Amino acid sequence: MRHIIAVEFKNSVWNVRFFAGVLLILAAALISEQLYLQFLIDAGGSQEGPGWFLAYSFCSNGTNTLLFVPIAVTFAAGGDAEMELRSRFALFSCVRSGKKKYLVGKAAGLILSGGFMLCFAMLLMLGISCIGFGQFPILSDHGPAFSELLLKVLVSFPRGFLNGALWAMVGGLAAVVTRNRYLAYAVPFILYYVLSVFQERYYRALFFLNPRYWMAPVYYSDLFCIVALLILCVFTGLLFMWALKRRLDYA
Repeated sequence: MRHIIAVEFKNSVWNVRFFAGVLLILAAALISEQLYLQFLIDAGGSQEGPGWFLAYSFCSNGTNTLLFVPIAVTFAAGGDAEMELRSRFALFSCVRSGKKKYLVGKAAGLILSGGFMLCFAMLLMLGISCIGFGQFPILSDHGPAFSELLLKVLVSFPRGFLNGALWAMVGGLAAVVTRNRYLAYAVPFILYYVLSVFQERYYRALFFLNPRYWMAPVYYSDLFCIVALLILCVFTGLLFMWALKRRLDYA
Protein backbone atom coordinates (compact mmCIF):
# COMPACT_ATOMS: atom_id res chain seq x y z
CA MET A 1 0.00 0.00 0.00
CA ARG A 2 2.86 2.39 0.82
CA HIS A 3 4.36 1.76 -2.60
CA ILE A 4 1.04 2.51 -4.33
CA ILE A 5 0.60 5.77 -2.41
CA ALA A 6 4.23 6.75 -3.07
CA VAL A 7 3.75 6.17 -6.80
CA GLU A 8 0.52 8.18 -6.83
CA PHE A 9 2.25 10.97 -4.91
CA LYS A 10 5.03 11.09 -7.47
CA ASN A 11 2.65 11.01 -10.44
CA SER A 12 0.13 13.48 -9.00
CA VAL A 13 2.36 16.02 -7.27
CA TRP A 14 5.60 16.18 -9.19
CA ASN A 15 4.25 17.31 -12.54
CA VAL A 16 3.89 20.55 -14.47
CA ARG A 17 0.14 20.73 -13.88
CA PHE A 18 0.68 20.74 -10.11
CA PHE A 19 2.97 23.76 -10.23
CA ALA A 20 0.70 25.48 -12.75
CA GLY A 21 -2.13 25.17 -10.24
CA VAL A 22 0.07 26.58 -7.47
CA LEU A 23 0.96 29.60 -9.60
CA LEU A 24 -2.69 30.13 -10.57
CA ILE A 25 -3.81 30.22 -6.92
CA LEU A 26 -0.92 32.51 -5.96
CA ALA A 27 -1.54 34.89 -8.87
CA ALA A 28 -5.28 34.99 -8.17
CA ALA A 29 -4.62 35.81 -4.51
CA LEU A 30 -2.13 38.61 -5.17
CA ILE A 31 -4.09 40.20 -8.01
CA SER A 32 -7.59 39.94 -6.52
CA GLU A 33 -6.51 41.22 -3.10
CA GLN A 34 -4.36 44.04 -4.48
CA LEU A 35 -6.83 46.70 -3.31
CA TYR A 36 -6.66 45.55 0.32
CA LEU A 37 -2.89 45.17 0.20
CA GLN A 38 -2.51 48.67 -1.20
CA PHE A 39 -4.78 50.05 1.52
CA LEU A 40 -2.55 48.39 4.11
CA ILE A 41 0.51 49.98 2.53
CA ASP A 42 -1.11 53.43 2.37
CA ALA A 43 -2.24 53.21 6.01
CA GLY A 44 1.22 52.14 7.15
CA GLY A 45 -0.22 49.36 9.30
CA SER A 46 -3.43 48.30 10.99
CA GLN A 47 -4.98 48.01 14.44
CA GLU A 48 -6.12 44.47 13.71
CA GLY A 49 -2.64 42.96 13.54
CA PRO A 50 0.84 43.18 12.01
CA GLY A 51 1.14 43.73 8.28
CA TRP A 52 2.47 40.27 7.43
CA PHE A 53 -0.45 38.53 9.16
CA LEU A 54 -3.12 40.71 7.56
CA ALA A 55 -1.56 40.36 4.12
CA TYR A 56 -1.49 36.59 4.52
CA SER A 57 -5.10 36.56 5.77
CA PHE A 58 -6.26 38.73 2.86
CA CYS A 59 -4.54 36.47 0.31
CA SER A 60 -5.43 33.07 1.76
CA ASN A 61 -9.02 33.82 2.82
CA GLY A 62 -10.05 36.33 0.15
CA THR A 63 -13.34 35.72 -1.66
CA ASN A 64 -11.75 35.69 -5.11
CA THR A 65 -8.88 33.48 -3.95
CA LEU A 66 -11.33 30.88 -2.68
CA LEU A 67 -13.21 31.10 -5.98
CA PHE A 68 -10.12 29.95 -7.90
CA VAL A 69 -9.28 27.07 -5.55
CA PRO A 70 -11.88 24.57 -6.90
CA ILE A 71 -10.55 25.14 -10.41
CA ALA A 72 -6.83 24.99 -9.71
CA VAL A 73 -6.61 21.99 -7.37
CA THR A 74 -8.01 19.66 -10.03
CA PHE A 75 -5.20 20.42 -12.50
CA ALA A 76 -2.71 17.87 -11.15
CA ALA A 77 -4.80 14.69 -10.99
CA GLY A 78 -8.48 15.52 -11.44
CA GLY A 79 -8.89 13.70 -14.75
CA ASP A 80 -6.31 10.93 -14.26
CA ALA A 81 -8.73 8.21 -13.14
CA GLU A 82 -11.03 8.81 -16.11
CA MET A 83 -8.08 8.79 -18.52
CA GLU A 84 -6.91 5.45 -17.13
CA LEU A 85 -10.41 4.02 -17.44
CA ARG A 86 -10.70 5.12 -21.07
CA SER A 87 -7.27 3.75 -21.99
CA ARG A 88 -8.02 0.56 -19.98
CA PHE A 89 -4.79 1.10 -18.07
CA ALA A 90 -6.90 0.91 -14.91
CA LEU A 91 -7.64 -2.78 -15.58
CA PHE A 92 -3.95 -3.51 -15.98
CA SER A 93 -3.18 -1.69 -12.72
CA CYS A 94 -5.87 -3.64 -10.86
CA VAL A 95 -4.36 -6.93 -12.02
CA ARG A 96 -0.94 -5.91 -10.75
CA SER A 97 -1.87 -4.25 -7.44
CA GLY A 98 -5.41 -5.41 -6.70
CA LYS A 99 -8.63 -3.47 -7.00
CA LYS A 100 -8.73 -2.25 -3.39
CA LYS A 101 -5.20 -0.88 -3.51
CA TYR A 102 -5.89 0.76 -6.85
CA LEU A 103 -9.00 2.51 -5.54
CA VAL A 104 -7.24 3.75 -2.40
CA GLY A 105 -4.25 4.85 -4.49
CA LYS A 106 -6.34 6.97 -6.88
CA ALA A 107 -8.18 8.59 -3.97
CA ALA A 108 -4.84 9.25 -2.26
CA GLY A 109 -3.51 10.84 -5.45
CA LEU A 110 -6.38 13.32 -5.49
CA ILE A 111 -6.08 14.06 -1.76
CA LEU A 112 -2.33 14.61 -1.86
CA SER A 113 -2.25 16.63 -5.08
CA GLY A 114 -5.12 18.94 -4.12
CA GLY A 115 -4.08 19.31 -0.50
CA PHE A 116 -0.40 19.96 -1.12
CA MET A 117 -1.11 22.29 -4.03
CA LEU A 118 -3.12 24.66 -1.87
CA CYS A 119 -0.71 24.34 1.08
CA PHE A 120 2.26 25.12 -1.17
CA ALA A 121 0.46 28.18 -2.57
CA MET A 122 -0.38 29.31 0.97
CA LEU A 123 3.25 28.86 2.03
CA LEU A 124 4.33 31.12 -0.83
CA MET A 125 1.68 33.66 0.21
CA LEU A 126 3.07 33.59 3.75
CA GLY A 127 6.62 34.12 2.51
CA ILE A 128 5.63 37.02 0.27
CA SER A 129 3.58 38.55 3.10
CA CYS A 130 6.50 38.36 5.57
CA ILE A 131 8.96 39.84 3.07
CA GLY A 132 6.70 42.53 1.62
CA PHE A 133 4.64 43.53 4.66
CA GLY A 134 6.75 42.53 7.66
CA GLN A 135 7.73 46.15 8.31
CA PHE A 136 4.15 47.32 8.93
CA PRO A 137 3.43 47.24 12.69
CA ILE A 138 0.27 46.99 14.75
CA LEU A 139 -1.22 50.49 15.16
CA SER A 140 -2.55 49.64 18.61
CA ASP A 141 -1.26 48.85 22.09
CA HIS A 142 -3.80 46.05 22.54
CA GLY A 143 -3.19 43.96 19.45
CA PRO A 144 -3.17 40.15 19.39
CA ALA A 145 -0.14 38.33 20.82
CA PHE A 146 2.40 36.78 18.46
CA SER A 147 1.61 33.29 19.78
CA GLU A 148 -2.05 33.77 18.90
CA LEU A 149 -1.18 34.88 15.36
CA LEU A 150 1.26 32.00 14.95
CA LEU A 151 -1.40 29.51 16.03
CA LYS A 152 -3.86 30.90 13.47
CA VAL A 153 -1.26 30.60 10.73
CA LEU A 154 -0.39 27.02 11.68
CA VAL A 155 -4.05 25.99 11.84
CA SER A 156 -4.67 27.48 8.39
CA PHE A 157 -2.50 24.81 6.74
CA PRO A 158 -4.47 21.68 7.77
CA ARG A 159 -7.62 23.59 6.85
CA GLY A 160 -6.08 24.46 3.49
CA PHE A 161 -4.98 20.86 2.91
CA LEU A 162 -8.49 19.52 3.51
CA ASN A 163 -9.94 22.28 1.37
CA GLY A 164 -7.73 21.42 -1.59
CA ALA A 165 -8.27 17.68 -1.09
CA LEU A 166 -12.06 18.08 -1.07
CA TRP A 167 -12.32 19.94 -4.36
CA ALA A 168 -9.77 17.70 -6.05
CA MET A 169 -11.89 14.67 -5.13
CA VAL A 170 -15.04 16.44 -6.31
CA GLY A 171 -13.33 16.93 -9.67
CA GLY A 172 -12.19 13.33 -9.84
CA LEU A 173 -15.67 12.11 -8.94
CA ALA A 174 -17.26 14.34 -11.60
CA ALA A 175 -14.90 13.01 -14.28
CA VAL A 176 -15.59 9.35 -13.42
CA VAL A 177 -19.37 9.78 -13.18
CA THR A 178 -19.74 11.84 -16.39
CA ARG A 179 -17.04 9.89 -18.28
CA ASN A 180 -15.48 13.21 -19.28
CA ARG A 181 -12.12 14.23 -17.82
CA TYR A 182 -12.60 17.87 -18.75
CA LEU A 183 -15.54 18.15 -16.38
CA ALA A 184 -13.10 17.46 -13.55
CA TYR A 185 -11.96 21.07 -13.97
CA ALA A 186 -15.39 22.64 -14.49
CA VAL A 187 -17.75 20.87 -12.06
CA PRO A 188 -16.02 21.91 -8.78
CA PHE A 189 -16.10 25.58 -9.78
CA ILE A 190 -19.74 25.38 -10.92
CA LEU A 191 -20.75 23.60 -7.72
CA TYR A 192 -18.92 26.15 -5.56
CA TYR A 193 -20.49 29.07 -7.43
CA VAL A 194 -24.03 27.65 -7.44
CA LEU A 195 -23.99 26.77 -3.74
CA SER A 196 -22.60 30.20 -2.85
CA VAL A 197 -25.16 32.11 -4.91
CA PHE A 198 -28.09 30.03 -3.63
CA GLN A 199 -27.08 30.55 -0.02
CA GLU A 200 -26.58 34.30 -0.44
CA ARG A 201 -29.90 34.77 -2.22
CA TYR A 202 -32.29 32.22 -0.75
CA TYR A 203 -30.87 30.87 2.51
CA ARG A 204 -29.11 33.85 4.03
CA ALA A 205 -29.37 32.56 7.60
CA LEU A 206 -27.94 29.12 6.74
CA PHE A 207 -24.27 29.99 6.44
CA PHE A 208 -23.13 26.36 6.55
CA LEU A 209 -24.63 25.84 3.07
CA ASN A 210 -22.08 28.22 1.58
CA PRO A 211 -18.72 26.56 0.70
CA ARG A 212 -16.90 29.79 1.45
CA TYR A 213 -17.69 29.41 5.15
CA TRP A 214 -16.22 25.89 5.21
CA MET A 215 -13.07 27.04 3.47
CA ALA A 216 -12.22 30.07 5.62
CA PRO A 217 -13.05 31.11 9.21
CA VAL A 218 -15.16 34.05 8.07
CA TYR A 219 -18.25 33.15 10.08
CA TYR A 220 -17.33 29.88 11.83
CA SER A 221 -14.17 29.02 13.76
CA ASP A 222 -11.14 27.19 12.37
CA LEU A 223 -12.15 24.07 14.29
CA PHE A 224 -15.61 24.03 12.69
CA CYS A 225 -14.09 24.48 9.23
CA ILE A 226 -11.60 21.64 9.76
CA VAL A 227 -14.23 19.23 11.09
CA ALA A 228 -16.70 20.11 8.32
CA LEU A 229 -14.04 19.70 5.62
CA LEU A 230 -12.84 16.42 7.13
CA ILE A 231 -16.36 14.96 7.09
CA LEU A 232 -16.93 16.13 3.52
CA CYS A 233 -13.55 14.72 2.44
CA VAL A 234 -14.33 11.30 3.88
CA PHE A 235 -17.79 11.26 2.28
CA THR A 236 -16.51 12.44 -1.12
CA GLY A 237 -13.58 10.04 -1.02
CA LEU A 238 -15.84 7.05 -0.34
CA LEU A 239 -18.21 8.19 -3.09
CA PHE A 240 -15.30 8.55 -5.52
CA MET A 241 -14.00 5.05 -4.78
CA TRP A 242 -17.53 3.60 -5.11
CA ALA A 243 -18.03 5.29 -8.51
CA LEU A 244 -14.59 4.18 -9.69
CA LYS A 245 -15.28 0.60 -8.56
CA ARG A 246 -18.56 0.60 -10.48
CA ARG A 247 -16.76 1.69 -13.63
CA LEU A 248 -14.14 -1.03 -13.14
CA ASP A 249 -16.77 -3.70 -12.56
CA TYR A 250 -18.45 -2.93 -15.89
CA ALA A 251 -15.30 -2.09 -17.84
